[in-house]
Amino acid sequence: MNTRKKKMLIALMTGSLMTGTVFAASASTPAEGQSIATSGVAHRTQSDMTNLSTKKNASIVKQQAEQAQNDAVRNLPEPLPLLSTLPGTPVGYFSGINDVHIDQTVPKYAVAVLPQGQEMSLPYGDAVSDSEIAPYIGKTITSIKFSALPDDKLADVLKKRLALRIGDTVNGEYLRHDVNSIGSSGLFAVVKPAFQVVPEGVSLVYHVRVNPTVRGIELTGNESIPASTLGKLLNVQPGTVLNTTLISKDVSNINTLYNNWGYMLNHVSEVKMDDRGILHIRIAEAHVEDIFIRGNTKTKDRVILREMRFGKGDIFNKALVSRSIQRIYNTGYFEDVNVRLLQGQRNRQNVILEIDVAEQKTGSVTIGAGYSESDGLVGIIGLSETNLRGTGDKVALNWEFGGKSSSNKNHSLSYTHPWLNKYGDSLGFNFYDRKGQYTDYGDKGAVASYEKKTRGFSVTYGRSRSEYTGDYFTLEAKNNEYSRYLSGLNYTQDETYFKNNFGRVHTLTWSHVFDNRDNVFDPSQGKRLAFTGIMAGHGLGGNFNYTKLIGEARLYRALGHGHVAALRVMGGTAFGSLPYNDLFTLGGADTIRGYEDDEFRGNKMYAVTLEYRYPIAKKIQGVVFTDVGNAWGGTENISWYHSSHKVHESAGVGFRVTTPIGPVRLDYAWGQNGGKFHFSFGGKF
Repeated sequence: MNTRKKKMLIALMTGSLMTGTVFAASASTPAEGQSIATSGVAHRTQSDMTNLSTKKNASIVKQQAEQAQNDAVRNLPEPLPLLSTLPGTPVGYFSGINDVHIDQTVPKYAVAVLPQGQEMSLPYGDAVSDSEIAPYIGKTITSIKFSALPDDKLADVLKKRLALRIGDTVNGEYLRHDVNSIGSSGLFAVVKPAFQVVPEGVSLVYHVRVNPTVRGIELTGNESIPASTLGKLLNVQPGTVLNTTLISKDVSNINTLYNNWGYMLNHVSEVKMDDRGILHIRIAEAHVEDIFIRGNTKTKDRVILREMRFGKGDIFNKALVSRSIQRIYNTGYFEDVNVRLLQGQRNRQNVILEIDVAEQKTGSVTIGAGYSESDGLVGIIGLSETNLRGTGDKVALNWEFGGKSSSNKNHSLSYTHPWLNKYGDSLGFNFYDRKGQYTDYGDKGAVASYEKKTRGFSVTYGRSRSEYTGDYFTLEAKNNEYSRYLSGLNYTQDETYFKNNFGRVHTLTWSHVFDNRDNVFDPSQGKRLAFTGIMAGHGLGGNFNYTKLIGEARLYRALGHGHVAALRVMGGTAFGSLPYNDLFTLGGADTIRGYEDDEFRGNKMYAVTLEYRYPIAKKIQGVVFTDVGNAWGGTENISWYHSSHKVHESAGVGFRVTTPIGPVRLDYAWGQNGGKFHFSFGGKF
């Protein structure tokens, strides 16, 4: 029985319980039915302590993890005694005592003062039986004394808390209140009220036995939190008389700290005091005895285990379990993740974790065809796998073939190995050869349509710095070629523009990212902060030399019942000779909706997006949004484009639909030039 769950009491000195000749109520004697704490606890054997589940909804991932782990404590079975390892005699303490005032009027004798409600709930007064006090009911109290007090000033402090005063008549309820009040002071091993008949009525004497003096304090079993930290929570100090009420408060403080730090199964299991006056406090800590993986027919165990923030032999921590569940789900390999806490087999205090996963499809095959008068019939094949052979590696291949050209139209190949070492560093590469149609926009709309071919490769190394922080370095080399004129301006006839906007670009990119979102696919809590620096040329080769600096913040707040507020703020600036296609671009489905794709360009930019997301039905989410931003500057050599500092804003509504091929976004936004519909795949941010 966890000492935090019920009020419990044990004798301070089990061999010192006294029986009065006239009437005795021992402060160390529990009332009938009162639970008694043993000198050490362990959980009874149980096959299943709790279930811990995650669902696809991001708001459930964290909430259910924490709720289920809290349920684990509430569902713990009754404790079984553990073999005591501490020397000395058990010290009695109550659980559930939090609000304690300390009266230090008398040096070395700290008197605990509880609120009246807590005093009356203690079991000291329950030992005052009606039959024993019946002969004295209604008689006048002529005097109230305390026997065996080491300091007379203590009597004055204690009398202030009594309900019965000289001149009052004996009342059973008031007497029980006073016994509770004296016992709750925490200073006494025994409280024994006794009556003596005198001519004027009765004399009331409280026989007490003072607790021994604490000479030192020793904490044992505390691996997760250092003794120096726990010691700061203790009200009982060496050189003072042992106070069992303050011990109760100290136990509550320690248990609360463990729970707040995520060690929800750790608790004070035993308090004893030896003959030398050393107070021993034992902490019982639950370790992870073993971890079992279930349901992963494809994904290898090591892929799941490497995402966990703890391992076998570590002390169980609910925060680390919650984070581990988030990480496992955020891999994208699983539809559901369930964690069960089982009773330890080798040690009943420990737990066994069983992780049940439901794998989802991680591969896709795309086959399609298209036809145009310029290209003829073109075939498309796409292959992708985000969990290659269950290793967690990601690979994607896209190939567009056929048409009137004898050469392949488009193809790309990418591969990422997400775990190079135990720190979670990653390595990926990407080769591409793409050709597509592009339209450039000026002040009055479209000015040129053309085909552009881009060839290149990139290599990215990711370095994990901490749980939520990482650095990413990307080396990329690409060549932009003007492939074919379609309509509008013909860039081949403008030698200056052609030279300054097409050619080879070699860049080195560094991104520093902090990301503690609860779910990377559909976040409801947390934030993602990123700073990115891009350097082109400057010894890397290529036809252009420039530097770009970009900052971005994404913030999420759960509003309850699946409603989420999301905010993105970003800004950037660039220096040097940027080609037109490497300028910052805004407009379209991913930045400022209600405008054409990449309608606004410049070497400076800012953008702000605010979204309110709410559930409509299973796998359907509604969105109300507003976008604000602008891009300007760096377009002096582009005769047909004139940037301005004008702020561009829009507002709209949309839907997010989860489909077998991924999330689909449907947005309609009203900009300064009217409304526009946007259809796109993937989450916005």
